[in-house]
Amino acid sequence: MWLIGELDLAHQHIDAGGAFGGLDAPDFLAMNPHGRVPVIRDDATTVWESHAILRYLAARHGAGRFWSDDPVIRARVDGWMDWSQTALQPDFLGGVFWGFFRTPEGQRNRLAIERAGPLRAAFRQARTSP
Repeated sequence: MWLIGELDLAHQHIDAGGAFGGLDAPDFLAMNPHGRVPVIRDDATTVWESHAILRYLAARHGAGRFWSDDPVIRARVDGWMDWSQTALQPDFLGGVFWGFFRTPEGQRNRLAIERAGPLRAAFRQARTSP
């Protein structure tokens, strides 16, 4: 939703999954056969998976601002995006987001939270990389 806002795209946000359900509905499965969110429909195009959606929106609606024709520039962006999914998100989601912010203090998994500690160094590196 962040990139949609940055691109100032008209949109309709439909709550699905979790308490809202609907992921096993035939219409939803026609958009994403895996039955998971996020999914977007842009005119006749349907795209699922967070990073595929970001790349699609940047290429289609953000050329020159969020998407470069230069493969060297795109490769740097792709590297950070893929790193965030494979290295950052597992520790962040398990240790910081779900483990700390979404869990009552008495039930927090301190080990998972502490394992996420090295993420601080990764964020520092990300801020200083070209």
